[in-house]
Amino acid sequence: MENSTFGFLMDPLSLFFLFVILLVSAPSAVYSFGYLKGGYSSGKITLSWLLLFVFVLSMALLVTVGNAFIFLIVWEIMSLVSYFLVVFDSTHEKSIQAGMIYIIMTHIGTAFLAAAFMLLYSHSGSFDFLVMRTACRAMPFQMKNIIFLLFLIGFGTKAGIVPLHVWLPYAHPQAPSHISSIMSGVMIKTAIYGIIRFVIFILGVDVLWWGAAILILALVSCLVGVIYALMEQDIKRLLAYSSVENIGIILLGVGLSMVFLSVRLYSLAVFSLIAGLYHLVNHAIFKGLLFLCAGSVYKAAKTRDMEKLGGLIKKMPQTAACFLLGAMAVSAIPPLNGFVSEWLI
Repeated sequence: MENSTFGFLMDPLSLFFLFVILLVSAPSAVYSFGYLKGGYSSGKITLSWLLLFVFVLSMALLVTVGNAFIFLIVWEIMSLVSYFLVVFDSTHEKSIQAGMIYIIMTHIGTAFLAAAFMLLYSHSGSFDFLVMRTACRAMPFQMKNIIFLLFLIGFGTKAGIVPLHVWLPYAHPQAPSHISSIMSGVMIKTAIYGIIRFVIFILGVDVLWWGAAILILALVSCLVGVIYALMEQDIKRLLAYSSVENIGIILLGVGLSMVFLSVRLYSLAVFSLIAGLYHLVNHAIFKGLLFLCAGSVYKAAKTRDMEKLGGLIKKMPQTAACFLLGAMAVSAIPPLNGFVSEWLI
């Protein structure tokens, strides 16, 4: 068997996700200068920027490495750094509780990913993506099914699909708003990258039920996410549940692509994947914007309870305009980007 290599991938999929990461992280980093000012000591602000830099760097490495062992290490770094950012307000008991739920769930997901990679390694003798892909062509279907389920649980936990979403409405609201923007806009999408990279590109979709399983989970996530969002009073928890719904919408495109691949309808498979990825970048933009606006509202009003908010449009007209734009996009109102990608799916 071939030895593992530690090269980088710069194919269209990696470059697309790298673009999305930078698209959301750059404005969030600029926003953090004003958001953190006055609320924390200079030492804690410096620590926040250091953690933010490592967080973004880990995500960038995650979507560009070409070795499963390195992927797992970077995945763990991303998870640990995001945990420290969730509990950044360590004086708040809710932050500690949210961090505990998040770290437990993310390590459960990591355990399933590690098991999947070890099974792939035992069959291919290498952690290199390309070697794994070649070896999977001769892999028994029973083994492929097991690895698919391991990947689905491992990546599904990070993506926040129902019923693996329990950490998401706790962690996103407790993190500083610029971190919530990156976590919801980008970090949970790294799981979508993982599903596309390891299930579609490496394992290869040969059976119909893989895509059908993802479609069912996607539909349930859409329904549960929007129902819980409608019942929320906390503005950031509402946005977190909205992310569960939108991950479901993205996975509708991915799941449809897998269904079409299994029945050899390649043109429809490509179109479905493009629609899903288009909604991914759209959601990253408008959800990132909404979390930043929610942070501005919280800084001004000192509360996230929407029942206690009112009349802010006069005092915060720029934030109100941006929030209206983001809300219209997430509501899929034409001609905004949320409508276009949902219509395509």
